[in-house]
Amino acid sequence: MHDPILDDLNEQQAAAVSHGTGPLMVLAGAGSGKTRVVTRRISRLLRDGVPSRQILAMTFTNKAAGEMARRVEELGGDYVRVATFHSACARFLRSDGHLLGFAPDFSIYDTHDRDSLIKELMADMHVSTKEVKPSKIGGMISKLKNAAMTPADGMLSGSDIGRLVERLWLPYHDRMRKASAMDFDDLLGNFLLILREHPAVAERYQERFPWLLVDEFQDTNRVQYDLLRLLCPPPGNMCVVGDPDQSIYGFRGAQVRNILDYEQDYDPCTVVRLEQNYRSTANILRAAEAVIANNTERLDKRLRTDAEPGSSLLRLKASGATEEAATIVDRINDLYGEGVGLEEIAVFYRAHWLSRGLEQALKDKGIPYEIIGGQTFFERREVKDLLAFLRVLANPLDEVSMRRIVNVPPRGLGKISLEKLQAAAFGEGMSLREAVAEPSLHVSLSAKARKGLTLLSETLDRAQAAALYGAHAALKVILDGTKYLAHATSFGDAEDSAREDNIAELVSDTVQFDASPNVEPDEIASALDEGQPVNGLAGYLQHVALLTSADLDEDGPCVRMMTVHAAKGLEFHHVFVAGLEEGVFPSMRTIEDPEGLEEERRLMYVAVTRARRTLMLSSARDRMVNGSMETMRPSRFLREIPEDLLESYTPSWRRYEIDDETSHSTGWSVTPDPETLEGLQKGVRVRHDLYGSGVVRRLAGRGMSARAIVRFDDGVEREFVLEYAGLQLLEDMGF
Repeated sequence: MHDPILDDLNEQQAAAVSHGTGPLMVLAGAGSGKTRVVTRRISRLLRDGVPSRQILAMTFTNKAAGEMARRVEELGGDYVRVATFHSACARFLRSDGHLLGFAPDFSIYDTHDRDSLIKELMADMHVSTKEVKPSKIGGMISKLKNAAMTPADGMLSGSDIGRLVERLWLPYHDRMRKASAMDFDDLLGNFLLILREHPAVAERYQERFPWLLVDEFQDTNRVQYDLLRLLCPPPGNMCVVGDPDQSIYGFRGAQVRNILDYEQDYDPCTVVRLEQNYRSTANILRAAEAVIANNTERLDKRLRTDAEPGSSLLRLKASGATEEAATIVDRINDLYGEGVGLEEIAVFYRAHWLSRGLEQALKDKGIPYEIIGGQTFFERREVKDLLAFLRVLANPLDEVSMRRIVNVPPRGLGKISLEKLQAAAFGEGMSLREAVAEPSLHVSLSAKARKGLTLLSETLDRAQAAALYGAHAALKVILDGTKYLAHATSFGDAEDSAREDNIAELVSDTVQFDASPNVEPDEIASALDEGQPVNGLAGYLQHVALLTSADLDEDGPCVRMMTVHAAKGLEFHHVFVAGLEEGVFPSMRTIEDPEGLEEERRLMYVAVTRARRTLMLSSARDRMVNGSMETMRPSRFLREIPEDLLESYTPSWRRYEIDDETSHSTGWSVTPDPETLEGLQKGVRVRHDLYGSGVVRRLAGRGMSARAIVRFDDGVEREFVLEYAGLQLLEDMGF
């Protein structure tokens, strides 16, 4: 007889779905049908007579909750409460929050509300928000709550900010209670407090929901695990589903120990391992397993598949970030030419700042793309702020850019003060930039605003002079004079480090642009006559404008680009992982931290297991970091993949193989390309395997003695014997 719940399941999946009473842990490997098992188990319970009101399923996102509920209904099940931790606790607190003195209609404060209240408390205590942002205090309070701790637990280690959190902790919660409000973390913490302090209430919920299912259990924090243990104490009917090898949210408070300890906490516990992978080729799985096997904080589990071995993993060893991006995009173009849909292609990287070079390469080829879980590089707030400063230098009449930066970082010029300044400027027939430089128009402003405008005007003047030497010189003065980096990295949230990386990448971009001879010296005069920007600030701003205005059809098929964190839960036929270097992936911030390094390895495992058919892993030997060229070492994760699974990928213009352990080439072919030699002339752009891209400045000699002098994008001129140089015309590659 056909059984829609069990018939299409494998033996392990069926065992998990059919499990009766008592604790159950489902170790669900990547691509093993985890969501199918959770929803089928709910459907099986309903079919066996368990009332839908007695089942509670918990997950982490509203999207996942909705998908699970939809699948249960499709199998003929009744409505079941499938909710996120926060939404479930909020609903329960509407009924029982009065036990802590909260009205049923209590308010829920979001992050902005929380930080506004902290700002008020800091003002009451005469604590300046100039040095420590309220959001940083709020972030520390949230971190403590997610770890089920208070300042008394010593986590803050007596730092200045720690002492400030200690001072604000009680006043913050007193003010929240008086306002009958809770922040997001309180929704979990307060419901946990009720369950702990009121055993009768805890017993009522245990009777109400005798069947509890938890998805993505490896992502639970301490508070969530304590909640689950009170809602369904051992040996209750709790089913947890997860994979410790995919625990990648430590920065949010997730504790991989929860899933590692569950079997002991709920002894005796039935453990079902879902090890049959339905997503990836055997070679991709072997690579993932080889990497994750180096972690110690994990449970025994090994993925297997009935799929074919598939292609070898492609290993790209690029000389630099530009070559890495160009090669990845060329490979994407080849796949597209073979009939692969762009929507089946994804590029992953460890951090958002790595997207800039890839975005430029994709735009150069006219390949549409979408950034998942973030903005394109030049649309990020910190990047747009700094570009606005540069635009004001190039065009002091740019009122939109001037309004953006006049109080960034904050210098005491609020909305009313700005309106006063603009009115004064209008009355004198001045631009806002001119008004900022005119102290006589500042008399109605506060002392802080007057001082801030004076410093801003002086910084803009210095940057204006520096702009004569290029975009990088101007940007450096802006960063130094405004202390923008300190401003952008003082919010106390998880994005502080990302904003710092993005600013460093913008600095690197200006350095690279300034070093690139986009216009030959003998062409500068004619370019100026035609009103066209040349090398320098104006040229850089035009370069950025052309990139950001590229006409990309985001509604149609496009390549997906994202961080590995954003990739969790997704899968693609063809995956590229870029930036696999020590200090990039794994992140420099985790190199000396054993726990952090294990989480980075789990990130690598997630990245690899997103791929269905092909996978390219790339690293660059040289990468510009914060404006200076650094020699990079390949990621240790690459060395952990068996060599027999890797195939070296060499782009068409490469003449030699880069050695991982040295920054020198092992030599290149002495066979010249006749078409390249024939097309070489002064002014054409070429690529060299070791030195990257450049412009031919002079040609001399004939035959075997023919030589070329090339000025490379790093500003250095080098001379080559053409027969041995291996130069490639960039126009031949569609650049």
